[in-house]
Amino acid sequence: MPSLLRRGRPGARALLQIALGLAIVAALAILALRAGEQRGIEIEARDPRPGVDEIRVDVSGAVLRPGVVTASPGDRIADVIALAGGLAPEADTAPLNLSRRVADEDVVRVPRRGEAAALLDVNSATTAELEALPGIGAAYAAAIVAERERAGPFETTDDLAARGAIPEHVYEAIRDMIAGGCAGGFRNCRGGRWPSSRGA
Repeated sequence: MPSLLRRGRPGARALLQIALGLAIVAALAILALRAGEQRGIEIEARDPRPGVDEIRVDVSGAVLRPGVVTASPGDRIADVIALAGGLAPEADTAPLNLSRRVADEDVVRVPRRGEAAALLDVNSATTAELEALPGIGAAYAAAIVAERERAGPFETTDDLAARGAIPEHVYEAIRDMIAGGCAGGFRNCRGGRWPSSRGA
């Protein structure tokens, strides 16, 4: 009997080593997955540019002191509204993403309650205005501007997806918030020069 137990011990040790090895592999896989997710979040974040101490943001609409405010890199829409004196009593923040980070030369407009939401003209909108749309970050805003400069204005809003500027599912989320063609009073949009993507 003792000899049988001795012969069984190497097999038990081998099984234990295999189990420990599998546990280590599983733990490493989980750590790698989490690291990949964190890297993805960092890529999407609007991180402040190194070496920039302050930025200027134009805050208008239903705030107590509308105008250009001096903010810090990494500040969010809620922060620049506070710098503009805070919200006016008639302010409606529902359409805003108060947690979105702002960048230099951004325009933040706080709508008033009951105010009809104006459609954003994708043929004259700045990159900052495009980025304020849900699901449109810096990359898609730049792609929209690049496509309209390359091939001319979007004759309809459907062209945003049809011409490959943004994916179809992103377009579906904003289609009721935008206008195309020559909407918005952009004169001679078929042959005119485009306004700066960062300015008015």
